[in-house]
Amino acid sequence: MLAIRETNALGIADPVKASLVADLQHIADRLIWYEEKAANCIVTNQTQADAAAIVCETIANDVKAVKGQEVLSKITEGLHKLHRQWTAIRGRFIDPMKASRKTIKQTINKWETAEAEKAQAEQIRLQAEADARARKEREALEAKAAKMKTEEKRQQYLDQAASVAAPTVTIEAPKSSVKFSTRWKVKAVNTTTFIQAAAQNTMMHGFIEIKTTALERSKAANPSLEVPGITFEKVRV
Repeated sequence: MLAIRETNALGIADPVKASLVADLQHIADRLIWYEEKAANCIVTNQTQADAAAIVCETIANDVKAVKGQEVLSKITEGLHKLHRQWTAIRGRFIDPMKASRKTIKQTINKWETAEAEKAQAEQIRLQAEADARARKEREALEAKAAKMKTEEKRQQYLDQAASVAAPTVTIEAPKSSVKFSTRWKVKAVNTTTFIQAAAQNTMMHGFIEIKTTALERSKAANPSLEVPGITFEKVRV
């Protein structure tokens, strides 16, 4: 078996290799036979079905034997444990650093967000003042136009009034000192409203996930369950 031959490259002690070979070699010898049986399996009568069932049972027993092989199980369990230990050691360094960096970024983000909000509020205030000044200037020119006795003079003031426009006020917020990524997040969901809208708009169906596993569990618990739009079937596995 290739896997057992390759244990030579893993530095596994001879007693361990001997145990693996003793317990698994006979199973390894059957792997190709199992593949051939699976590829050429034909069941058209009871005799063939019974013979195929025997092969299935043999495979199941071999799977159980491999999973339960004492040395292999201990090695696997040990490697998993070792992996968890080294991952935990790495985490002792990385996790607190990530947490500290996240806290600092959140503090920066909080201040920058507040500054951006203040800048926006100041921009709105100053723009309102500029709009008010422009409006007063237009009104003054229109009032002068109304007092003019000649149409030419009246139109001159009206043209001046029409040309008065408030400047666009821009207040820049402080530039971010840290790189932030942005993403859209769903803030709230009204399921009833969404479903009602989806019933009228098929383009929204792509946002709906039918939890088939949950449906199957519910059907198994309650065989009489019927759900509109869902078709159940009982299958053998």
